[in-house]
Amino acid sequence: MSQYKRVVSRAVPGYLEELVGKDKIGRIFTFIDEKRTAEEIIGSGILDAQVASALLQKLMEEKVIVAVGTGKPEDRILLVTDSASDIPEELARERNITVVPLTVKIDGREYRDGVDISSREFYRLLQSAKTFPVTSPPSGEDFHRLFLDNIAEKDILAIFISRAMSKTFDLANQATRNNFNSYLRQRRTNPAMANQFRIELIDSRQVSMGETLLVLEASDKIRAGWPLAKVKSHIDKLIDEVRVFFMVDNLDYLARGGRIGRGAALLGNFFGFKPILGMTGGGVDAKSRTFGGARAQRKLIDYMKDDLRDRGIKKIRVGLCHADSATKAETVQKLVEQAFPDQEHIVSYFGPTVGSHLGPGALGVVWLPVIEGE
Repeated sequence: MSQYKRVVSRAVPGYLEELVGKDKIGRIFTFIDEKRTAEEIIGSGILDAQVASALLQKLMEEKVIVAVGTGKPEDRILLVTDSASDIPEELARERNITVVPLTVKIDGREYRDGVDISSREFYRLLQSAKTFPVTSPPSGEDFHRLFLDNIAEKDILAIFISRAMSKTFDLANQATRNNFNSYLRQRRTNPAMANQFRIELIDSRQVSMGETLLVLEASDKIRAGWPLAKVKSHIDKLIDEVRVFFMVDNLDYLARGGRIGRGAALLGNFFGFKPILGMTGGGVDAKSRTFGGARAQRKLIDYMKDDLRDRGIKKIRVGLCHADSATKAETVQKLVEQAFPDQEHIVSYFGPTVGSHLGPGALGVVWLPVIEGE
């Protein structure tokens, strides 16, 4: 099992000390400093086994400790994405993917996407919101703390929302450039790692499930033991292979974000036209106009069939995302499974960041070719 290392720049949150006890956390830290394994710490009797396991997990989430020394390939590369990827929480946890939250502001109050507010809570608030929500990227300081806390033990690969949609990539890049010497000093505190660190950033030119599929592909390759440079090159080549199509129920959200004109939104809402949208060059563009409901859903499947036939693709990984419209997503998932059996499917919510720009009722289908033999 894993061993852990304390992150000296991070303090234990007060709520954990109150819940567990400062003395007991101190004894846990002593075991960590003695390089005891997670199994030894959990079985030590300092705390109930379930409580000890939950505490270790929480200390990792709060970046007070980091896992080291399990010998797995992924232990030497930290894979990072942002909350605009809409990656399911359990999938990120299973694959040790760090998700940096963007912030959404509703009626004057700010929430960190996936931390202070869940997707379900967001859409509930949206029903009674007096104004449209506003989103903002993580700060440069957020990225600096993340990089500094991990660079002694790991190189870093980060895959972010399209630069055409958010400043997330630029702020992470700025943190990397501005704090190079700090990261180098931190890296050199660990004799087990090469002195020269690597922080590689990728502009996915995607959002939501399009971003997630690239993150999962990177995770697969890291787990397979690929070196960081090869993983980055592989993902860079795959970006243009991602296909994204989605539709919305209320065009006002797109109009407010400048994706379509306000006149077009007014007419579309009045007559019931729903554009099917896609991603081109990192931005959103309209692929076609159709009426909503089953007709639009079948149109999405037709796009998939045409694309896979034209490109001669046999195997794909599919992502489906919805904005508080699970029934609609289930219908489309069944259509996808009927048309493309035996393909991997991932279903998730459009979270607060993306949902702020699409509105409730939106639905998206994304696919990425699976290249065999690599």
